[in-house]
Amino acid sequence: TSPEALTARLRAAGYTVSPGAYLPTALSVPGGNPTAMPGFAEGEFFVQDEASQICVRALDAHPGMTVLDICACPGSKSFGAAIDMEDRGRLLAFDLHANKLSLISSGAARLGLSSISVSARDGRDFDPSLAGVGDRVLCDVPCSGLGVMAKKPEIRYKNLDDAAALPDIQLAIAENACRYVRPGGILLYSTCTLLPEENEKNVARFLARHPDFQAEDFTVGSLRSEDGMLTLTPDRTGTDGFFMAKLRRNTDHG
Repeated sequence: TSPEALTARLRAAGYTVSPGAYLPTALSVPGGNPTAMPGFAEGEFFVQDEASQICVRALDAHPGMTVLDICACPGSKSFGAAIDMEDRGRLLAFDLHANKLSLISSGAARLGLSSISVSARDGRDFDPSLAGVGDRVLCDVPCSGLGVMAKKPEIRYKNLDDAAALPDIQLAIAENACRYVRPGGILLYSTCTLLPEENEKNVARFLARHPDFQAEDFTVGSLRSEDGMLTLTPDRTGTDGFFMAKLRRNTDHG
């Protein structure tokens, strides 16, 4: 389908539809059950906040690439990347929780995407068979989730002390995943939180330990990163709170 055709179909069914703020492929539909909307069963759309769509666009996947999604569940970023790849190439979707992998498999089947394969994997455990194979590697790491409090209000009752160990876990995942990036390839680090310890400070720690990677600026729609990093906030961008950093591996590595 196309954004125009899907918009017309949804409006004909009585839904209010407006275009996304940053991406031509994003549509905003307030209210309703997405699974009951026209086009869902046929795989014409999937549900994803525009912040996550912006993250996928920053990943910049293309047809024929090998893309790794290290912490993939429930799979919307894998879906978006596979669509950007025109379902040509291979997308390896991993997650620690094997019982959640069916979310990716079933979603990919509904959307008609055959390039996605799934397997259970701890993002901190190195697989030598994947060394240097990734044109693009996405690390959407587990985080404190403060950027999605509007959708998960129970997060406000979290004890922030419980998040103290997260930056080291996140860094360990990124440091393992970076070994899968080919020379000239991209590691995209992202979170749905706004804490500097999990975001900018972690990127700084990573770059200090890995001089073979450099931050690279990018633009998505009217948004432009600074020092290779972009922070989205509900008050400024109308999206989930979200952070992403684009890191490119030097071509002369090794």
